[in-house]
Amino acid sequence: MLTFCRTGGLFENLIRNHPGVFCLTILLGFLPLISSARAQNGFHLDLDPQQVPWSQLSFHAKNFWVEVSTDIQMKLLRASDLDAVLLKSPKGIPIKPKTSQINEMTINTIIDPRFRSPVNIHNRIWFDPTNASALGRVRLRRGEDDFKKIYRFTEQGVFRHRIEPRDKKEFSLAPKKWTDIKDSFYPYNRPNLGCNAVTERSLLIYILSVVPFLQNNNSMSLCVFGKRALHRVTLQTTGTRSVPINYLVKNEQVETPKKGRVMATEIAISAEPIKSGQLEPENFSFLGFQEDISIHIDPVSHLPIQISGVIPAVGKTQLKLNSVEMNQHPH
Repeated sequence: MLTFCRTGGLFENLIRNHPGVFCLTILLGFLPLISSARAQNGFHLDLDPQQVPWSQLSFHAKNFWVEVSTDIQMKLLRASDLDAVLLKSPKGIPIKPKTSQINEMTINTIIDPRFRSPVNIHNRIWFDPTNASALGRVRLRRGEDDFKKIYRFTEQGVFRHRIEPRDKKEFSLAPKKWTDIKDSFYPYNRPNLGCNAVTERSLLIYILSVVPFLQNNNSMSLCVFGKRALHRVTLQTTGTRSVPINYLVKNEQVETPKKGRVMATEIAISAEPIKSGQLEPENFSFLGFQEDISIHIDPVSHLPIQISGVIPAVGKTQLKLNSVEMNQHPH
């Protein structure tokens, strides 16, 4: 402390006569910066689910080597129905929603390579719509590296129940008949890590549909659970660019084509691992993308019209909005 406060010039007498006061003044001056950094690390979300303009999104990409399609649906459930759908965790205190209603997001992705069998990936996530806190998740993959993984988010970490085929004979069977079973718990100390809440990576598309301040060249940092570990994910606006669009808007019984170009807000997604007891770091991924991830948002409709990045074994890809079903029944 004495070395930190050592100086000269006009402050020499002040330091000599009142060193404690001088050092306290400096410390108080740094407190706002410390608080600001801590707030950025554990960004507090206060979301209005009524601002979500969509209930269903479909994206599509195709080149010579592969075709990728992703369908995202979201619906409302009663929080009282959670016990019937969520896994019971033997460890930790389960995360409880703050409201009487929760959201269920379902994501179905098909990756169809030209010279290989297609891969089907199914994700279902339950979350609190007011802060995007993840409650539970199911991941099912068929076609390559088959598995079913069921997650329960708790205050102390995430519990996972993993089921896989034990041998080639079981590959063609339903997941309930697979016999390679393992339970794991991935602990973390959320308050010590500066995480006000822990969200799930797929929910970034929900968050970006309801956070208006990202339109003003800002950024925010979130604590996001991936496969086995926490990541600190930064959403950063990087400007605007002209993006071609060609999609259908489904509104009740009417389908309206949207074609042309939109000056969209580009938001870059970057991630770094959070040290929380896991020995091996993992790659962060969002809807299959692992590098150079960005989302383009229409600033007028708040719809995500394009998702770009690198998908392993596929390469640089642009998932473009193919159709959208507008939300007719806001929360």
